[in-house]
Amino acid sequence: MNAGHWRMLTLALLIVNVGLLFWFVLWPRGEPAATERELPPLDPGLPHLELVAEVTDAERSLAGGEQCFSIGPLPSRDAQERAEERLRPFAITFRSRQTVADSELGWTVYLPAASRAEAVSLTRELVERGEEDFFVITTGPLENMVSVGLFESVTNARARQHRMEQLGFEARMEVRRESVPQFWIDYRIGSDDRSPWRFIVRASPGAQHREIPCWDE
Repeated sequence: MNAGHWRMLTLALLIVNVGLLFWFVLWPRGEPAATERELPPLDPGLPHLELVAEVTDAERSLAGGEQCFSIGPLPSRDAQERAEERLRPFAITFRSRQTVADSELGWTVYLPAASRAEAVSLTRELVERGEEDFFVITTGPLENMVSVGLFESVTNARARQHRMEQLGFEARMEVRRESVPQFWIDYRIGSDDRSPWRFIVRASPGAQHREIPCWDE
């Protein structure tokens, strides 16, 4: 191959390389569309941080004005006073009140007696049969009856009653009740205001937060 052919071949390769360079580097090309990454939803069971400033009343009035709520029953006067201190910076006004509720403490198994003398006579018979767990009730609606056991479980109470009947006694069962004080707080708040009522309820198991009609000042 002579020198002229070499020059023509070299020139052709140079032109091809320049064209390729222009095609891949200099020619304007569209930007590739960015792929959107879709994040998976958060697990609703995961714990989340809850700030006092973010705690709002469940029932909010969109029309404005005020709303009133009640928290309770609280277990003690100390719990009531602590709740008052928490509500004081948020509530327009509040009131504390107390109610009484009957609480079942268990079961009493007893032997009925018409008088104190008859009750004493029953205790002698119990001793003769080897029984030691008894006492004469001196106050209340079962006064002068002979208690032969106090039980939390109704099953154990029935077993004790059956035992007394096997020994020849007339045995009865009765629920033991006690009057228990319960404490409440009612408070008034603006419809756009907030209160930390959730923290009060969490500190007092059994307490609830509910909306009530507002009272006259």
